[in-house]
Formats: sequence, C-alpha cells, structure tokens
Amino acid sequence: MRWLNTILRWLAAVVVTVIAASLVHSWTIQRGLSNLGIDISAGLGLRTAAADFAGLAPALFVVLGTALAVGFIVAAVLNRYLNLPRWVAFPLAGGVAVGVTLALMYLRMQITPIASAREPLGFIMLCLAGALGGWVFVITKRR
Repeated sequence: MRWLNTILRWLAAVVVTVIAASLVHSWTIQRGLSNLGIDISAGLGLRTAAADFAGLAPALFVVLGTALAVGFIVAAVLNRYLNLPRWVAFPLAGGVAVGVTLALMYLRMQITPIASAREPLGFIMLCLAGALGGWVFVITKRR
C-alpha cells in the first residue's frame, strides 16, 4: 500500500508541475509577443493558454514526470545522509530535476525545445514549477 501511495503522490506532483509549467510557458511566450507590440486580449490569452496546455501536456507529462521520478528517488537516497526536512528536500529535488532536464535537452539537441526556457526568467519559473511539484509530493504524504 505504501508504494501505491507514493505513486499517487508522484502523480499529483506531476499533474501540478505540468499545469504550472504550461502556464509559465504560455505566459512567457505571450509576454514576449506583447513586448514586440502584439496586442493580446485577456480572452485570447486564456484561449491560448488552454490550447498550449492541450498541446504541451502529453509531452510535458512524460518529460517532467520522468524528471520528477528521478529527482525524488535521488532526494530520498541523499536525504538519508543529509537529513534535510522533507519540505526542503523534495521541492529542491523537483526544481533541480526540471533544471537538469532542460539543460540535458539543450546539450543533446543544441536547442531548448521548450521555448519559454530559452530566457533566464522562463527557465527559473519552470524550475519553480518543479519545486511546486516537489512541495505537492511532500504535503500529500499520509501521516
């Protein structure tokens, strides 16, 4: 039963991370377009965010889900020696896992396929989406 709980907590963390990352991506791209002088109404912005989520979610789920799984396993193993509070270890692992994944994509492909990660603010905010997922992983643990 413990494994099932862990898998469900990971799943909740991935869903939250994917939603947050998709919103970050959409906001970052729309902000860039606005900076170019393109007028984006609130309605168009929301429709675009929904379309971005529909298009990005499957790939983000696989990529970020794998990243969080690896990050959480590494955090659990390292935390046996570091003894950090869980609310520090797992959000940190989630953020680092997303950052490492984005860096590995760039090293492998010589391009960052997630356009919002091409600028520092977008990269940081995507890492924060991973940290949010780590926080969800911690708070969903049964006592």
